[in-house]
Amino acid sequence: MKEEISFVEMQNNNEVIRNKAGFKKIARFCKLAKDRGFAYGWADTCCIDKRSSAELSEAINSMYRYYYNAAECVVYLEDVPARVEGSLDRARVIKSSLWFTRCWTLQELLASKARYFFAGDWSLIEDSVDINSVIVKATGIDQQVLNDRDMLSTFPTAQRMSWASNRHATRQEDIAYSLMGLFDVQMPILYGEGSKKAFRRLQTEIMRISFDPTIFAWRSESASSGLLANSPADFHRTPQLAQWNPSDLAPFHMTNVGLSIRLAILDDAVKHSSSFSDSEIGQAGKIPHAVAALQCDCKHKGSWKVLLIHLKPIEGTNIFVNGESCKGYRRIKCGTFLQAKGEALTGWPTENIIVLEDEQYQLLRRAREENQKRWTIRES
Repeated sequence: MKEEISFVEMQNNNEVIRNKAGFKKIARFCKLAKDRGFAYGWADTCCIDKRSSAELSEAINSMYRYYYNAAECVVYLEDVPARVEGSLDRARVIKSSLWFTRCWTLQELLASKARYFFAGDWSLIEDSVDINSVIVKATGIDQQVLNDRDMLSTFPTAQRMSWASNRHATRQEDIAYSLMGLFDVQMPILYGEGSKKAFRRLQTEIMRISFDPTIFAWRSESASSGLLANSPADFHRTPQLAQWNPSDLAPFHMTNVGLSIRLAILDDAVKHSSSFSDSEIGQAGKIPHAVAALQCDCKHKGSWKVLLIHLKPIEGTNIFVNGESCKGYRRIKCGTFLQAKGEALTGWPTENIIVLEDEQYQLLRRAREENQKRWTIRES
């Protein structure tokens, strides 16, 4: 909504401010809360003093809990008219509301115990519309979570990311910050760092507390990448996922060289092409490089298969982690997955590897080029 009221404006509360659309919205919200028997209401626009970086950081890190602990959550769909003929047309209008495209509103859907939706004239949206069904179609959120918010932690990381894949924010970093509550993590708020860095930090925090490998099950147009996604948009086409063979677990974590992870990997995938499904997710084409099995499986055309990604070895550099020599890789063909039956992976070697992120790979390339120049000049 235009003319949103800030904390400072709410404190001043003069005639000019009271005539703003944002103030009128808050006044209607407060009246509604009072009529429903509540003494207090909270709205993020005017209840956070954004002049204080400490208060802003605390509020953003606590916001999911605010919604979780609230008795009710009021959802005001200002662009939904009060009357629409026909339940199907009404559902279509609700589904197209801009409210479903904002990054901060996702936690309102997932954390709240009770949600009540109101149209542009503040009339309660009637029960003639199955609102949860509309939400599922508008957002892709699993209805089980809408019915039981405590099931959220049981859903794969990639699936939760996919629910945010089409959402937008005024400040680009908020795309990452608004997701902290969905994964029960906290991190400092650093406006100015950019959306990519903020989202990388979010993934790093998630990896500190979770061994869910679906965090690496994303696709993008990048020709070469590390294993971390650039934004929730990379999870847009995420298939139905689950963890594969969770009886065997190995930690993965980010180092200053790259992501350290243990995977079942084949360096010469061409010789084992019969292991892969004829019906691949995406157009993988030939397999001239290594492939690795993420420890997750996907449901595709009615059956479950292990998810595989393309990797390209980094030649000419040894990487040591805790005294152990590890091969370095980069992910390639990032827009596609392969898949294979679980039994086809029998006998695949499992090894600790390092997958370099963009910044680390670029630094390595520059260092090697400069080193080659120095020693070529010295030898000549």
